[in-house]
Amino acid sequence: MTGARFFSPVRFMTLLMKEFRQMICDPATIFLGTILPVILILLFGWGLSMDLTKVPAAIVEGESTPLARAVTQEFVGSRYFDITTLKSRTEAEALLSARRIEAIIDIPQGFEEDASRGEGAIGLTIHGVDASAATIIRTYAKAAIALLQEKIALRGDGAAMTGVSGGSARGGVMMLSRSWFNEANTSAWYLVPGLSIVVLTLSASFLGSIVIAREWERGTMETLSITPATSFEIVLSKFLANYALITVGSLLTFLTAVLIFDAPVRGSLLLLALTILFYTAWAISFGLFLSAFLKSQFVAIQLAVIGSYLPSLILSGYLFDLRSVPAFISAVGHLMPPTYAIESVKILYLSGGPEHIVLSNLAILAAWVVLFLALALAATKKRLD
Repeated sequence: MTGARFFSPVRFMTLLMKEFRQMICDPATIFLGTILPVILILLFGWGLSMDLTKVPAAIVEGESTPLARAVTQEFVGSRYFDITTLKSRTEAEALLSARRIEAIIDIPQGFEEDASRGEGAIGLTIHGVDASAATIIRTYAKAAIALLQEKIALRGDGAAMTGVSGGSARGGVMMLSRSWFNEANTSAWYLVPGLSIVVLTLSASFLGSIVIAREWERGTMETLSITPATSFEIVLSKFLANYALITVGSLLTFLTAVLIFDAPVRGSLLLLALTILFYTAWAISFGLFLSAFLKSQFVAIQLAVIGSYLPSLILSGYLFDLRSVPAFISAVGHLMPPTYAIESVKILYLSGGPEHIVLSNLAILAAWVVLFLALALAATKKRLD
């Protein structure tokens, strides 16, 4: 087959214009490629927050001493707690049982005297139905006690307390912690970069899984089959038209992450753009392959969800660290393109390096793009069977 017969710029531009006109006449497609990613990142970005603020809690004051009042004020002044002060442990337990509070901070009688000997202890009882929330509340409470202990040490009054629920923090020994790359200590910084990949996976794979199957279901593929247009021109026109649309969605998603969720971008903007563009190219080409192979929009969409969206959510390291799962699950995750895209965007948003990991991930993503575009081309046959 000669080059002119295999690819004609005139035929290709005609097909490309046809795709754009068809897209303009279908508002649902424009919504799916541009607006839906923004809606999803807003909903998931706010809904998936792992931060807790204004946790309802009660402090039971067993004594009214300066140190006990200092503990109470430390919790009252914390943005993480909404404190109710009580005198009775029984009343606090009733509120905890009714889930009107999430924790009880118990300052026992003799607390200040024990603290002067370095043996002061504060009790913490947490409503443990939600294990993850309980862990966060415990961390917040320990942080409040550690901060108070630091203030006591700076005043030099010699008081010391054992930490909440058995930890220890003595007057002369303190732990000064610092969080690198997420100094704001907000879960949005951790979640939103990976979330942008997850929502773009959904939109891009959906767009790709629709376009060729829709031609078969409407009967227009038969019309294309009797034209001089080649399979390469058909696939490339559909790929580029939808790629242009999802690129707009990618830009809006990036602006949402930076402007709404205040996510920092510490790495190369060029590498971040390339990572997102290569990844969305894979997601579209994966959808195109399913669409061409199955010739059914419904089935292609279902498999797009199973083959791209669910792995990006579950097996990519977005929600669960792949270092903490069984080896065979980690191996399956590392077979999936979303794993490499999410790793790269987390690096480029938060830490800025090392860039060699990002570059190697780009090479892997490029290989996946080439593979699935070739599969989509192989599955797009100009025949009426």
